[in-house]
Amino acid sequence: MRRLFLGLFLLFIAALGLWAYPLLGPAVRQGAFPSREGLRAPLTLLVYGSSPEYSGYHRRAPERFRGLADAILLVRLDPQANRVVVLSIPRDTWVHLPGYGWHKVNAASPLGGPELMKEAVARITGVRPERYVVVSLEALRALVDALGGVRVCVERPMRYRDTAAGLSIDLEPGCQVLKGEEAEGYLRFRKDALGDIGRIQRQQAFFHALKEQLLSPAGLLRLPRAVAAVEPYVETDLTREERGALLGFAMRRPGLVSLLLPGRFGGGWEVDRDALRALLAAYFGEGAPKEEAALGGRVVALVYGPGQEALVAKAEARLAALGLKTLRHPVDLPPSRTEVLENGPGLLAQALGKALGVPHRVSGEAVLGADLTLRLGRDFPL
Repeated sequence: MRRLFLGLFLLFIAALGLWAYPLLGPAVRQGAFPSREGLRAPLTLLVYGSSPEYSGYHRRAPERFRGLADAILLVRLDPQANRVVVLSIPRDTWVHLPGYGWHKVNAASPLGGPELMKEAVARITGVRPERYVVVSLEALRALVDALGGVRVCVERPMRYRDTAAGLSIDLEPGCQVLKGEEAEGYLRFRKDALGDIGRIQRQQAFFHALKEQLLSPAGLLRLPRAVAAVEPYVETDLTREERGALLGFAMRRPGLVSLLLPGRFGGGWEVDRDALRALLAAYFGEGAPKEEAALGGRVVALVYGPGQEALVAKAEARLAALGLKTLRHPVDLPPSRTEVLENGPGLLAQALGKALGVPHRVSGEAVLGADLTLRLGRDFPL
């Protein structure tokens, strides 16, 4: 019996070593191991993608992380609330860059690198990132493939081809597991009515799907391989101690809040300063306000799929009884579950979710032009 126990123990140690081995190289090169204490205070990061640069037609230049910025995110890691807040900044937002004049924010990267990007984001939001993380395009494919794919619900057909950029997108509506190249297409597609804003909303939906995949049993098993796959495609000014603290914080499985920089279409993306101040006070300050939110007179966008018209009529009647106005927002694929979304402090979403008996979530995926979004899944309580 003792030999059997010893044999099983050694087998377990060997399996653990094989699981963790892919982490060894990145950990040694980065000098970072998970910190038991994790983060002691909130940390604000600027995270953005670097678009490919070309030295000639169809010829990719060596990666130097100075291409046009893409998927620009202001991220606050909050150990007290145990959450990660991600504010997406549309790349068509105009900002005055010191020494360069007015440009769209994505141009700050090739003009001045990460430091100018940090300055640009600070001028737009009023929040100065403490550190930056830049990832190249290859990081996404490597991460998704290392995880075995990510399950995403595609709401509309997506078809686009750019021969010069080597981009081919051909996705059908439906819930499906996307491999690396397909996930890249899903995240880069913007040939629809909302353009870059629709792309940002898909990115936020993908963040939540990616989080679920990472925290699943299969995702945790593949995590070391995923870290090793992404490591060559990342540049950052995080210190060794901060990297270890971030790994320790990630092991606490923090919640995720994704937001879209409030604004409207204009000669680019025009920031709604009042709405932005409310978001910053709730998620980049000392915490969300606690007062009650009044629902009366608010506009709710109803997101629904084919064959759900009868359900929409019942939902409209329930919302009218609460003093709410509605607008219909059909999609090609029914939402997978019922939920209330708000791109704001979250008090309205909480109030409506409580009134209807459905989950609520703060997310930039909410429909533009409405105070709240109600996604009608098959589980909507009648």
